[in-house]
Amino acid sequence: MHRSSALARVLTVIVAVVLAPVGAGLLAGGGRVWMSSVFQYARELDLAELAGPTALQVFGILLLVAVVVTGIWSSAGLIAVGVLSLAPIVFAMFPAALITSQRAVRLPLEWTDGIIYGVPLVLFPALGTMGVVLALARRRPEPKGAGLGIVGGILAPVLLAFGAGLLAWGIGTGMLYAYQRFEMAVQPVAVAAVLGGVILVVIGIAVTRWSPFALLLPALALLVVNALVLLPDVFFPALFQLPREISSTLPALLLFGTGTAAAFLYLSYTFVLQRVRSRAQQTPAAPVAASSSEQLPSQHPIYPPSPAQYFPGTGMGPAAHSPAIPTYPPAPGTGPTRS
Repeated sequence: MHRSSALARVLTVIVAVVLAPVGAGLLAGGGRVWMSSVFQYARELDLAELAGPTALQVFGILLLVAVVVTGIWSSAGLIAVGVLSLAPIVFAMFPAALITSQRAVRLPLEWTDGIIYGVPLVLFPALGTMGVVLALARRRPEPKGAGLGIVGGILAPVLLAFGAGLLAWGIGTGMLYAYQRFEMAVQPVAVAAVLGGVILVVIGIAVTRWSPFALLLPALALLVVNALVLLPDVFFPALFQLPREISSTLPALLLFGTGTAAAFLYLSYTFVLQRVRSRAQQTPAAPVAASSSEQLPSQHPIYPPSPAQYFPGTGMGPAAHSPAIPTYPPAPGTGPTRS
């Protein structure tokens, strides 16, 4: 078992709780410009104009990948990001809470848009689950068998797809609906969809405990779907086939770079998981105490003493070579004679 040092845990927590929100904010900052270019002007995309926002998103993805890489040294940072995910979950369940928090913290408007469209809601629970799986891999790095590996490879893409769909539906029904119509009442159906989507995403990441390469297929699928944004003639007809609640949220998630970020997080996590398991398997095991049959003879006297120590002169043990000691009472014929 390979355990992280206390210093590594502290440093990774500090790095993760700083870089993860900043990375998500940069995704949202660049994504806001992408959204206005795609929906507001309804024209061919000018990639030269989008170079700056795209650079922001690339930098945000690199920061999030750096958070995943800290898992090589300790899982604490990723688990701390999972704790941070409680805030976007609460905001999705209670939209009015975001207004109060935004006034208190004074978040940039772009970052608030990212929260409304669910960027941290999609990414942070997944990062926290990655940290938990890495912690388990440090303690028990042994493979779980080919059968479980196949099951995990099938379950992960299915669970992540359904989880993402539920999250998009819950955001479109709850928080996005509330901010578009200024109706901040809690929607029970939206709350259930958000919680169900988070649970499915968490389970989808957790099955990598059985199948370390289970996230490769979802990562490839996300990259393909995100590339469709550059093909409006294909993207929008497919988008209009989806329910309204999902079609109002999914484009924003893709334009904000959430799908691309998730794909690179899955790829980097797969590498980190293999690295952690390899290091844990190479860590020498603690020495095992030798069995009683293998222990060296003791240099100290044995208690209780052997019979040869109680009865010298019997030919047993070291006492057999000691001078004869008279026994009492004397044997017949050996006592003193009278003159």
